[in-house]
Amino acid sequence: MSYLTGRPRLLTAVTLVGLLVMMFPGSALAVDTFRLEVGVGIHGGDPDIEFAGESGSLDTDTGIAISAGGWVDHVGWNHLSLGLEYLRLQDSDFHASGSTTFLGATLTGTLDIEPTIDAVMVNAAIRKNSGIGHPYIGGGIGLGHANADLTAAATVTVGGQTFSATGSASDSDTAIAGQLFGGMDVDIGGSWYLGVNGRYFLMDANLFGADIEFRNWVVLGFVGVKF
Repeated sequence: MSYLTGRPRLLTAVTLVGLLVMMFPGSALAVDTFRLEVGVGIHGGDPDIEFAGESGSLDTDTGIAISAGGWVDHVGWNHLSLGLEYLRLQDSDFHASGSTTFLGATLTGTLDIEPTIDAVMVNAAIRKNSGIGHPYIGGGIGLGHANADLTAAATVTVGGQTFSATGSASDSDTAIAGQLFGGMDVDIGGSWYLGVNGRYFLMDANLFGADIEFRNWVVLGFVGVKF
């Protein structure tokens, strides 16, 4: 478990600044300045893991992605937008059964690992803020909280010695997260719009004493409203 020091504290401060920016009155920036949106979609990507000098990857399932956030458009330039987002990546589970080799050990039985990531991201995008269609590209940085539930009912053989591994445990870590994204949204009438977004999310975490690199692709569909 890591604690918020140094750079994570700086990112927390940046997040608070983003909230203050979004509280400015619309007349101080531009017309149609504020947007709120929610999205749901899928994510995937097999995390790389290193433990006790052994490395490998977790063959995880495709999971569910959920996003909610707000944007301020026309920030000093017609095509610059700043946003604050909550992102959740869940249900990309790892399951191994039977007899298999995992991180240099032979595992016989079942092993289930269920990772979940919750992240708060400060985003910046170059967006076509005029017309009906609005393509954009951008990136973000923030804090991610990774949690993993582990359930095992197996025997583990390492170096000719066999151990029993039965039970469940959980661990979590908080670390810096980043993302790159691109997408497009289209006005559908009134203040409402629909959009699609693809992104690459990355975060490193230490769970159960192992160094894990999360590198996830995410595809989301959005519905939003402008103020």
